[in-house]
Amino acid sequence: MTLFKMARQKMSWLGQRQTVLAQNIANSNTPNYRSKELQALDFDSALREHRPVQMQATNKLHLSGTVAPKEHREEKVRLKDVYEVNPDGNSVIMEEQLMKVSETQMQYQLAAGVYQKNLKMFRLALGSPSQN
Repeated sequence: MTLFKMARQKMSWLGQRQTVLAQNIANSNTPNYRSKELQALDFDSALREHRPVQMQATNKLHLSGTVAPKEHREEKVRLKDVYEVNPDGNSVIMEEQLMKVSETQMQYQLAAGVYQKNLKMFRLALGSPSQN
């Protein structure tokens, strides 16, 4: 799995997480609403899925392409374990959700920075002028 693919996958997961957190915040006053959470993206399993690519020659002068591993996994939304519930049955803790939104934003910025730095490295290696 390339660094580009890993950064893109992380940013996609963080975007989905931001959507779930926004839904939780939007439903903070809805009776009997239980906050939801995305299943965490497991970096170790992503590395284990990576298998070396086997090249096959269809002709002695040509090489065949490769088949990319499954790129996207459907992330599962699960109900969060509840340890605090309002009298109306709502389990959204606003402070917790806002902290998670902030954490998600910082992680997204980090992944985007890694993506940009990797892109600059490729441009430098190819001799292309650097674009900031």
